[in-house]
This record gives sequence, C-alpha cells and structure tokens, in this order.
Amino acid sequence: MKANYISFDLENWYDSEFVHDKNQKEDLVVDGLNKVLCVLKKHDVKATFFVTGRVAERYPGCLKEIFSQGHEIASHGYSHQMLTKLTKKKIIYEIKKSKEAIKKITHKSPIGFRAPCWSITQDKFYIYQILKKEGYKYSSSLFPLDAGLYGSSKFPMNPFYPLKDKKFLEIPIRHYSLGKIRIPFSGGFYFRLLPKFMLYYFFRRLEKLNRKVVLYLHPWEFCNDIPKVKIGLLGKFITYYGISENLDKLDYILNKFKFVPLKEALKND
Repeated sequence: MKANYISFDLENWYDSEFVHDKNQKEDLVVDGLNKVLCVLKKHDVKATFFVTGRVAERYPGCLKEIFSQGHEIASHGYSHQMLTKLTKKKIIYEIKKSKEAIKKITHKSPIGFRAPCWSITQDKFYIYQILKKEGYKYSSSLFPLDAGLYGSSKFPMNPFYPLKDKKFLEIPIRHYSLGKIRIPFSGGFYFRLLPKFMLYYFFRRLEKLNRKVVLYLHPWEFCNDIPKVKIGLLGKFITYYGISENLDKLDYILNKFKFVPLKEALKND
C-alpha cells in the first residue's frame, strides 16, 4: 500500500475568510491540536503541520511538542492573509517573517509552504521563486478547482516543478475525477461534508490508480465548541457543518489508509 500525504493547517479558527470579526477571545489552537496529536499517535502517523507565524509566536510550546513527536513543521504564512490581496513586497515580508518565527522555536528552517486559502494564482507564480530563494523546497498551495474564493480548474493535480531549474516542487490538492468533473473530498469542509463511505471510495479508487491524495485539515475543525459569530448563511454552513463527526472520520480514514508527511514527496519525485 503506497502512502498518501497528511497535513494540518495550524491557524486560529477565525482566520477563515468568512469570519470578518477577528477580535475573538477563543482561538481553539491548543484544544484542536491536542486532539489531532492524540489521534495521530494512536495510528503512529507522522504529519506535516503548516503553521502561521502568529500562532508560532503565541504558542511556542505547541510547536516544540509537534516537533518532539516527529512531525514536520512547515509555513502557512505569517498572518494568514490571502496572497492575492498583498503586494509583492508584503508577500516577501510574510514568507520571511513566518520562516523566522518557526526557526526561532525549532532551530530548523521550514522547507514546506502552504499559501493561506490556496491563494497562489497563475499571476502569482513568482512566489515560487521567492520561496526557493528563502530555502523552501516544496509548496502545497494549489487547489485545482474553481471554488469561487480560490482555486482554478486549469491547475494540474499531479506534483510538478513550477520553476525551470526543477529544484522546487509544487504538490497540488488532488480531487476525484469523474470525466471532466473534479470532486473535492480530501480536506476541510469537503471532508466534513461527505459520509465515510464516499471518502473511503474516493481514497480507494485513487489508490488503485496509483494516485496519492493530500489530506488537509485544520485542528479547529475538531472542536465542538466553536464560538457562534455573525456570518452569512454559506459561511456558517462551511464553518460549522460536520464538526462533531470529524474526529471519528479522521480516525476511520487513518485506520484504512497509510499516510506520511508532505516532505516525503521530495524523496519519491
């Protein structure tokens, strides 16, 4: 059985683009992380944690715990602002400051990066050159589906080299293809939305096709006590739906399939 990739975006629950009021007392970082680390330990699985610089600075003990348990710590930017909304100068600042925050705690520079909200677009591919210059070796920032807020169906689902020298790897999220239709299932709201049997089916079908899946989740998605805030109906549905069953789903999938950190893709490529 070939291994898929597993990752967690460690951020404040209210970093979501749907939540406009960022002045929240609860961030759910510690509670969600503890639940995730527990289930990973149960299945002896090592994962990649894409951590925002702000979370790293606020919870250095959490990063040390993640690192001590053998998981990979990668960058999720500094402030979780979508890169599409930032200037090139600000993007460079976010990438550098995030790396510095992580290195200060772990004494090791991250080699992986995930753009907040999948916000690397075709006109922002110069970001890969910035990442390479800062010592990163891979990214998992493309969502190959037009999802409105992010993503593009023009993006490939197989890992590829976005730079000419082939020294930097992009590992996009993989969807299940039904003809020309791409069905997202491997993380976030989509993982919470679908029942177990459908998740199992998509994972198994792709396994038979020798296609590796990038599972991506957020530790806050395992917290039943997410504060209720005023957001639109769509945002409310996406934020709160399926939270109570999410930990059970993850436990189920980890029991059925093999997973490794994203840095392992560098060895397999």
